[in-house]
Amino acid sequence: MNFEQARSNMVLNQLRANRIRNSSLIEKIELFPRESLYPKEWKHMAYSDKILFLDDGRFVLPPLTSFHLVQALGEFNNDHILEIGSGFGTSTSIMSEFSSNIDCVETSNQMTRVFKDSMEEGLFNASLLDLSIDEFFNNKKIKIQKYQKIIINGSLDEEPIDIIKNASDNAEIVCIIDNKNFKHKIVKYLKVEGNSNRFIIDEASSSYIYKYVQSEPFVF
Repeated sequence: MNFEQARSNMVLNQLRANRIRNSSLIEKIELFPRESLYPKEWKHMAYSDKILFLDDGRFVLPPLTSFHLVQALGEFNNDHILEIGSGFGTSTSIMSEFSSNIDCVETSNQMTRVFKDSMEEGLFNASLLDLSIDEFFNNKKIKIQKYQKIIINGSLDEEPIDIIKNASDNAEIVCIIDNKNFKHKIVKYLKVEGNSNRFIIDEASSSYIYKYVQSEPFVF
């Protein structure tokens, strides 16, 4: 497979054609060998516009959704970034070109092994926190006030009110909301003087990373 051609096609047909306009972001994406982040059996999917589902229930967002989330974070000034659902590092690798302070949370054992291997190979720099995705959303073992940008790589069934409430002033939070009010929408929250401003960015192809509303178990 010609990965350079696949990368060029991804940028032209998936990203530029669908409102990924940040020239600095595009430049980094065009140069980065995304396929290097994937295990051998998944490399052929590195530039696919489909969600990649692993056997353990975790997933990798398609490039368009992933980079809409990154673009929504605005300009980077070596901000301290928290990334939830870092996966194989497809977003991490690009954000690390703009910031040296990225903390990541991932639950999948397969993904964390690949993520650590990529860091050892020098593909990007980040810190993988000793924390699961569920623990993060249940407010365990982490204080988020130190982060200027928070990116959540997947859908939520409710707006992340507690995360917004606990975030520092001027923090930017981006995620995907999928419920009766917002259908597959990338949403950005900007906290200013204790209040949150909400911006609907775009539609997204995604899957649930966490559900706040837990369904009741069926009882016979």
